[in-house]
Amino acid sequence: MNDQEKKAYQQKYDEAKRKGSPFFPDVLFKDAVVSLVVFLILVGLAYFIGAPLEERANPADTSYTPRPEWYFLFLFQLLKYFPGNLEIIGVFILPTTVILLLLVLPLLDRSPYRHPVKRLGVLGMVTLVTVGIVVLTVLSIQETPPPIEASIGDPVAELYSRNCAGCHGQSITATDGKNLREIITQGSHEGMPAWSGDLTSDQVDALAGFILSPDGSRLFEENCSNCHDYTELVSTNPAEIRKSLEMGANYEPHSTVELTDRNSVIDKVGQAALLNFLLAPDGQRLFEINCASCHGRSVKFSGDEVELTEIISKGGMHLDMPPWRDQLTESEIDTLANYVVEPSAVPNGGTLFRQYCASCHGSRIPQATDVAEAREVIASGGSHETMPVWGEILTTEQMDALVNYTLEAASGIPTQIGEELFVTNCSGCHGSLGEGGPNPTRQGDIIAPISSAEYLKTRDDTTLQSIIAQGQPNFGMSPFGSAYGGPLEDDEINALVAYMRSWEQNPPVELPPEVSINTLSLESPAIYLDLCAQCHGEKGEGKIAPSLISNEFQEKNADQDIFDTINQGHEATTMIGWGEILGAEQIQGLVEYIRELGKNASPTPVGTLASSPTFEKDILPIFQENCNMCHGDLGGWDGSTYESAMTSGDHAPVIVPGDEASSLLAQKILGTHSEGSIMPPSGRLPDEIIQIILDWIAMGAPEN
Repeated sequence: MNDQEKKAYQQKYDEAKRKGSPFFPDVLFKDAVVSLVVFLILVGLAYFIGAPLEERANPADTSYTPRPEWYFLFLFQLLKYFPGNLEIIGVFILPTTVILLLLVLPLLDRSPYRHPVKRLGVLGMVTLVTVGIVVLTVLSIQETPPPIEASIGDPVAELYSRNCAGCHGQSITATDGKNLREIITQGSHEGMPAWSGDLTSDQVDALAGFILSPDGSRLFEENCSNCHDYTELVSTNPAEIRKSLEMGANYEPHSTVELTDRNSVIDKVGQAALLNFLLAPDGQRLFEINCASCHGRSVKFSGDEVELTEIISKGGMHLDMPPWRDQLTESEIDTLANYVVEPSAVPNGGTLFRQYCASCHGSRIPQATDVAEAREVIASGGSHETMPVWGEILTTEQMDALVNYTLEAASGIPTQIGEELFVTNCSGCHGSLGEGGPNPTRQGDIIAPISSAEYLKTRDDTTLQSIIAQGQPNFGMSPFGSAYGGPLEDDEINALVAYMRSWEQNPPVELPPEVSINTLSLESPAIYLDLCAQCHGEKGEGKIAPSLISNEFQEKNADQDIFDTINQGHEATTMIGWGEILGAEQIQGLVEYIRELGKNASPTPVGTLASSPTFEKDILPIFQENCNMCHGDLGGWDGSTYESAMTSGDHAPVIVPGDEASSLLAQKILGTHSEGSIMPPSGRLPDEIIQIILDWIAMGAPEN
């Protein structure tokens, strides 16, 4: 470039510098282009990398540390250096000073030079601020506190707060005589759910204890929770808990733990509150823990409440121990004597104790302080204290609950009655322990266990009662409640549920049974045998369901009627609809097979009168096919033998020889009785069968 060109360029430059760049549109256009580029970069990052929203804020999640956006971290870090009264400096004075400096900076910096070397002051200030922001941001990231470990304080109080406080408030005043455990598990009024399906037995006991003794819950949290979980102790022998409180550091399991003297920390009132909290006054649980090992499921007792309270509170001097010198060697007696004085010092004594003593003493080892005295008692036998003095161990509330339950158990405890009912009515399909198995009413279907922890935990007592009473026809289960045509009254259903609940402590099964699933045959005879024969009989002769081969059935029902009944079920009976399992061709094949059974049937049905009808030859087969399936020991009347048929039943005699009009049996099968429904519930017997029974009664109801 020559001098002339340099001069011309300098003139243009000076002119452009004098005029400057117009803000519009030059500067705005440049800013718009840069903004667009930045926007496109952000859109690209969001599209290709993504910026998902975090989960909704959860105040209960202590593992989450809330933090500001990264570009604000330096400000929050700066505030850490101005604690307490100095906070105003970091919050107000410093930000205000920086903003004022930015406002007056154009007035302070009027230098025409742009090169950094010519602007060292401003450059140094900007560098210092930038380095400060970076350093504060790094420090903020490094000093982020770790997540706080979750702590809910008293777990039982939290359990109460979560499940009860919403309706009942912070406390409940329990009425004397109320069974809190039953109220919690089954609900007591409209709007209160039955919690047995959501809470374990230990949690229910803990809640009952908390309601009766909130001070006990507090004492447990303050003095015991560091080592013990409340679920470990709610089913513990109360004698052991009281012993641990009284002995403190001298209690053997506490020997390796630094423990303060509990008697100096918890007074007698506090100890009673703690016992009530850990062992809620639930009679059934107290009996199972403390009495069942010697007395079994119940005690045969015919006295009154005062007498029973006296016996339990003062212990028993009422049993005689045999003289073991006649059965044991001297060495064995010595071993037992030393064992009852100091069990831990005689390891092999436990075997002898379980073999000869546990049948009466259970797991409780009698307390003795002198080996010679213990040896004399064991060798000589005789009357001695075999039952603890529970009045010195249990609280007043626990004593009352135990006495009430023991009196109820003496007349037959629900679980025992329920077990008998289960064996009779349920075990055929559900198994002897509720383990389930192949469904006899649905080919290829498996009945899941009803005794597993999962099943019992997810169904409260009301649900179980409804299932038993109303049945589940879609699964082939008929109703068992008397209100729905079944054989069981409400108290019997409650006993069944109580027996099922007894599995919850130690579920007998956890997994569904392994069974082989057979493919349903396409042949009509095989389908009939699989699905129909168990109720209607293998040849259609009728069992708990009506005969399919009688003239009345064959003539009364058209093919379409039979098809519809198989397809949709029978509303008046427990027969389910098979349309969801069988195809139309299979149902039509069943209709044709039933017609074939009717054609091949003998014209004379079972029990047809050949001469004078007798019980053994004519009536008993009818009872076996139509009555004894439900009637028996639990059905009141029993038709399995001549004597029981003539004398049993709640309204015995149901058969009046020579007078069929006065015989309850005749009224029931004819449907003329004023109470109840016709028998059998599945439908009226064929007319020819009814006539045989009526003729038999009219002829004096002969046995042979």
